[in-house]
Amino acid sequence: MSRLRISRNFGKSGSSLFFAAISIVVMLLHSVSALAVSDRPRAGLGILFVRPAFSEQADEMKTIVLYKEPGIDRIDVVDVARLPSLTPSVSPPSGVYAVAATGKRGDWFRVAYDDAGREGWIQGRRFWDYFSWSDFLPGSFVALLPDLRVSLTEVHQEPLDSSPSLGRIPSGQRMHILEIRDEWARIRCGDGLKGWLRWADSNGKLLVAVEG
Repeated sequence: MSRLRISRNFGKSGSSLFFAAISIVVMLLHSVSALAVSDRPRAGLGILFVRPAFSEQADEMKTIVLYKEPGIDRIDVVDVARLPSLTPSVSPPSGVYAVAATGKRGDWFRVAYDDAGREGWIQGRRFWDYFSWSDFLPGSFVALLPDLRVSLTEVHQEPLDSSPSLGRIPSGQRMHILEIRDEWARIRCGDGLKGWLRWADSNGKLLVAVEG
């Protein structure tokens, strides 16, 4: 790429164009960063594995009813497959859908039902499984999702952003989760590195992919 030389007589017009170009580049970088964040699934309180029921005729029934409150004020009937999924952080078996539960009351779960983040309550069924992240993640092997900010790849001495860094985890490196504390995981890598790493960011977006 040729170097751009700005002469002393660039003038007001050239200066304005230069700063306008800089502004566009900054806006584009911000858009790319925002897109990367929005593409990562929300963690919520835990993970709900939804298995569609089967009718007596063995026709798969994939619709569920959404309510504003548990059992009150019906919102809509939606296709399970259209609920925002936890992919690529969690890859369930074929026919099973992994969705984030952002609330729980008895056997009712609050979930997002569109990409805008609108939420409703669905009633759990006996063949569904729910796990809080603190129950689901310990013992799992995970890897960081790609294209994360460098600060999110730091392994810390304690579960604090201000804690001393012990090293960085490259995208794709396999880690074993030993313990969960809020949005932090105590991890161990194959090279012996041990410490605390965020498994979800401060906005509640997932940072890791769990091995199936």
